[in-house]
Amino acid sequence: MKGIAVLSDKGGVGKSTLCHLLAIGAAWRNVPAYLFHTDNRDPMVVNGRPYAYIDARELERLSTVMGSLINNDGYCIIDGGGNRPEFDKWIAEAVDLVLIPVTADEEAVKLAQGTMRRLEGQGINHALYLLNMVSPNEKEREYDLQRFFATLESEKIAGQVKRVSGVKRLRMSDEHVPFPTPPTNVNNLARHLHRIVDDVLDNGRGQAGIRVKICH
Repeated sequence: MKGIAVLSDKGGVGKSTLCHLLAIGAAWRNVPAYLFHTDNRDPMVVNGRPYAYIDARELERLSTVMGSLINNDGYCIIDGGGNRPEFDKWIAEAVDLVLIPVTADEEAVKLAQGTMRRLEGQGINHALYLLNMVSPNEKEREYDLQRFFATLESEKIAGQVKRVSGVKRLRMSDEHVPFPTPPTNVNNLARHLHRIVDDVLDNGRGQAGIRVKICH
């Protein structure tokens, strides 16, 4: 089992959407995926999704379920709740890879760099930035890369995920309507994100194996 956490000190950078996107990308490539919800807000109602969605707002539950899956195949994907640095520290230490989403915004870049410094100060050396909601327009994308992302260390960037409007459905509850198969552009983006993560792990840029400390 591979553990991937998506952590950020800033809201609105697509953290939860990326987690769902990665889970779908894994599922479409026949890799079992378990998405852990750790936000203090109530989890969504899911129905018919091709991956497991687990309420893990309590650290004890998160560690117990991760521990039970540690010898299985697939991905444990943790949606970091934010504003709980000690919880995030435990998560970062437990997983193979931490992704810090960054959008084309000065504040988002500064806060992402702050998150990276905090994690590295805690001894986490398997965290990488993920450029998210990158413009599909070539000129706009080049501008954003120079204007906002140029201050990020290139060796710490895992890859880019384009802006696709259809991904917002991934954050919508399935309470009244079963989860529909996403459109092709969303599915392609999901597979792309899964390839990014797979490549990072295959190239040894993550931590070697989940290290779950079971809480009692």
